[in-house]
Amino acid sequence: MMKQRNRQTGFTLIETMIVLVIVGISVSIGLPMMQGMLTSSLAKRTTGLFELDLNFTRSSAVSRGETVRMSPRDNDIANGWVIIAQRIDGSQETLRERGSLDKKVSITSPDGLDSIAFRATGQIETGGTIVIRTSGCQGNQDKSFTLLNSGQIAVTELACKEE
Repeated sequence: MMKQRNRQTGFTLIETMIVLVIVGISVSIGLPMMQGMLTSSLAKRTTGLFELDLNFTRSSAVSRGETVRMSPRDNDIANGWVIIAQRIDGSQETLRERGSLDKKVSITSPDGLDSIAFRATGQIETGGTIVIRTSGCQGNQDKSFTLLNSGQIAVTELACKEE
């Protein structure tokens, strides 16, 4: 008589350990790259929204024939910003609001701008520069916005700073 062999299916402990080591190495290499990509996406999204809202503020001022102002919420840009139309009769209307920023994002003005107002002609009340930086982003995702008195907005890409 022939003996039948018992075949066992599944993985041995050694095989499982090898797979876990390979997965661990892959994660340790890939995670920092993924975080950089997510932070770069955050930078792109924030600068895109800011640019969109600057253009919205200007076009609203022209189309409404009123001064429209983009200001920090609660006097701190980290809380986001609000776009308000200042009517001729002195009343105000909120046109758009943005929520608080991610802690990795900073918005500064080397010229000390605390708000941006466009007149009904599309011209800006006070020109200056606003810089958006995102810590940990990669490439040229940060931006500088130069607000010209004519109302034009010059956007310059900035290299991300290393953390």
